[in-house]
Amino acid sequence: METLSLADAHGRVAAQDLTSAIDVPPFDRSAMDGYAVRAVDLHKASPAAPVPLRCVDRVLTGQISARTLGAAECIEIATGAPLPAGADAVVIVERTTRTGDLVTSTASIASGQNVGRRGADVARGGTIVRAGDRLTPARIGALAAAGITAIDVYARPSVAIFVTGNEVVAPPRELPPGHVYDVNSFTLRAIAERHGGAATALPPVGDDIAALRAALRAAAAHDLIVCSGGSSVGSRDLLIDAVEGIGTVAFHGVAMKPGKPTLFGSIGLTPLLGLPGNPTSCLSNAYLLLVPFLRATARLPAWRPTQVRLPLARALASPSDRHQFFTVRVVDGHVEPAFKSSGDITSMAGADGFIEIPSDSGEMPVGTPVTVTLFQSE
Repeated sequence: METLSLADAHGRVAAQDLTSAIDVPPFDRSAMDGYAVRAVDLHKASPAAPVPLRCVDRVLTGQISARTLGAAECIEIATGAPLPAGADAVVIVERTTRTGDLVTSTASIASGQNVGRRGADVARGGTIVRAGDRLTPARIGALAAAGITAIDVYARPSVAIFVTGNEVVAPPRELPPGHVYDVNSFTLRAIAERHGGAATALPPVGDDIAALRAALRAAAAHDLIVCSGGSSVGSRDLLIDAVEGIGTVAFHGVAMKPGKPTLFGSIGLTPLLGLPGNPTSCLSNAYLLLVPFLRATARLPAWRPTQVRLPLARALASPSDRHQFFTVRVVDGHVEPAFKSSGDITSMAGADGFIEIPSDSGEMPVGTPVTVTLFQSE
């Protein structure tokens, strides 16, 4: 838990109930420009029988009238100004005519009409925000209206991110032959920051088990470790061996495409999510596995992206042994494939969203309705 100023609290999750120490608004106020009146004086007013009143004062916002309204009197009043003593209603300026101090009203009016009552928004002692509420702009505004300037919020879980592989180079270093720039640190950091985490990108780690273990031990000082690469079955895929030597492995491998070589375990008490090294597989699994885990840890509401139901523009099929998450574009109300390969980040960057194809779907002909989960709602 940490205490933040209200100005810095947007998007965070309240760790305490907050009540108002004052009534909001703190006084009866006019809801319209017009004249503060006694309703009893105008109960017979009509266009056919207008009622004259004498204007005895004028009150603007931030002012208090020194007059107490008497019979057949009115006070000119601005929207938001305090209602003068003796008044119980406001007649809008459009229903009046004025000559000097004489104001004639053509409208009958009820007590309380066009008046915002003291405490009508929030009564003193009323709860504005409850623990677990996300601090939206409206909730921050409600807290500000009550004069609250600081709030206790849940701390964002710290996320250590690193990529593995001898071939990975962190930009802006020059790219040697046979090497590629680090993509996954940037996409994973963006995901973590967007969904409640405080992310730290650590330097890439080569294909060396001692270096991997050192990196994992250092990363375990955070609340969550997310790494990519090294979790497949090749001779240089050393992550599982590194984890088993100093931590525990809960599972290694999931029946989905892309992203089969995904690992979950822990280093001490720190959870570890090992994602594939291919950029599309890594980012796809981050949406599916990291986002819900991180949001739950950050006490944020579940991510519910926008989904649309549209027909396929091309036939598709799924592997018989794996649940497939397939990136797509929406073109003229139809769904077209965007997936190139697991190693091509534009399989995601050029997509509008993804569809799920269960392992037993078989052939899906042109025109098959599918549900597209849109990235734009992320």
